[in-house]
Amino acid sequence: MSSVSNIPSNLFTGTSGFASTLSQVLTRAQAIAALPVHSMQATLTDLNQRQSALQGVDSVFTALQSSVGYLQSTITAGLLSSSVSDNTVSVNVASTATPANYSILVNSIGSNSHALSTAGSTPVSDPSSGGISGSNLYTLNINGTETSISAADSSLNSLVTAINQTAGSQVQATVVNVGSPASPDYRLSLQSSVLAPDTIDLTDDSGNDLIANSTQGEYANYSIDGSDAVSSTTRNITIAPGVTATLKNQSTTAQAANISVFQSATTLANAFSTFAQAYNNAANTLAQHHGQNGGVLEGDSLITSLGNILQQIGNYSAGTPSTALANYGITLDQNGQLSVDTGAFTAAANSNFSGLMNVLGGATTGGFLKTVTNLLKGAEDPTAGSVKQAETSLTNQITVQNQKINDATAHLAIVQQSLQQQISSADATISALESKVSYVSGLFASMLGNGSNSSTNSGSTSVQHTPTPL
Repeated sequence: MSSVSNIPSNLFTGTSGFASTLSQVLTRAQAIAALPVHSMQATLTDLNQRQSALQGVDSVFTALQSSVGYLQSTITAGLLSSSVSDNTVSVNVASTATPANYSILVNSIGSNSHALSTAGSTPVSDPSSGGISGSNLYTLNINGTETSISAADSSLNSLVTAINQTAGSQVQATVVNVGSPASPDYRLSLQSSVLAPDTIDLTDDSGNDLIANSTQGEYANYSIDGSDAVSSTTRNITIAPGVTATLKNQSTTAQAANISVFQSATTLANAFSTFAQAYNNAANTLAQHHGQNGGVLEGDSLITSLGNILQQIGNYSAGTPSTALANYGITLDQNGQLSVDTGAFTAAANSNFSGLMNVLGGATTGGFLKTVTNLLKGAEDPTAGSVKQAETSLTNQITVQNQKINDATAHLAIVQQSLQQQISSADATISALESKVSYVSGLFASMLGNGSNSSTNSGSTSVQHTPTPL
């Protein structure tokens, strides 16, 4: 972007007696010629200020639109929560679950089967080189089912790697030190992958039994709502569609734990609080563009339109008093600020959760969310939104104005150069005339001086002066 300040100023330095006056004339002429460019520059400054102010408005309304999306996603993800009367289980609830109450009695959380290898004639002090057998071929037996294991070498580390790669879905192999830190004795430890009374054995290709101790595990066992006991090979169980639990501890008495799955208004109240904050930020930003100090957007129809959108959102109802947000502790005060009374919201929601869900609706199905989504889309749609269109229009106007200034500045430079040449030419002409006047004045002065001397000295010889040509 060019500006008037980039155009050379008056560089005229004359030699005539009128140089100072001519310089003033040139400066004034250049200033007059630059007036249109100054006017264009002022217009550009106003456009840039409007663009900056509008970007601020756009920012807060985009945030408001995002908070509506957060409300929708909170509802979509599900507002179900759960509680458990003791620490025997932890519960997870999916959005597909149904509010209900359950009871669970944990008879056993189950255990894994374990096996530990025999001690070698020489304890294995380095599992990367020493092993529990001189072989690298083994047979793993789990509940009578045999699996061939082929290790890279006879070291204990290689055996662990081979078992985990070949039979990792059945057992987990690790290296453990049953000796002291000073005198290590590394062994092979095997643990079944499920909760069950499995038998685990391991032999090498010579038929040597390599397991010293084997402990059978047991199934997890529990009862739901007084049903017959259920055995499970995992502590992660399904209580109902969308309701899962993890067995944590065995019930210490015959008293079953109570599980409650219910609609929670707390999460939704928090989402509404986020929405209210975004709403108030938008309202406060619009307020800055009203009144005596409203700035460049004061009186702009777009600001009025956006204010109307906020009014419709803040005073939402679906045409009946019962569908107003005020019934749920969400109110708009006289200063245009939206507030959420969490306690009132939670109480009202818990007393009629289905009624609240009907009022809220969905972004595409109806209710509050659809109304707000459509209103904000009218402002923030990337192509058709009023705010986006206003920003695009300002961007185009700024581009055009910059081009006008560039063209006018280039023309002004030519005008200034022409003026400077004309003033310089006039100064040179005046300077030449001044030289001639000086010569003629000198000539007359000389002649008058000679005549005076002749009359004073009568009879003296006259001296003739030849003027020096210009």
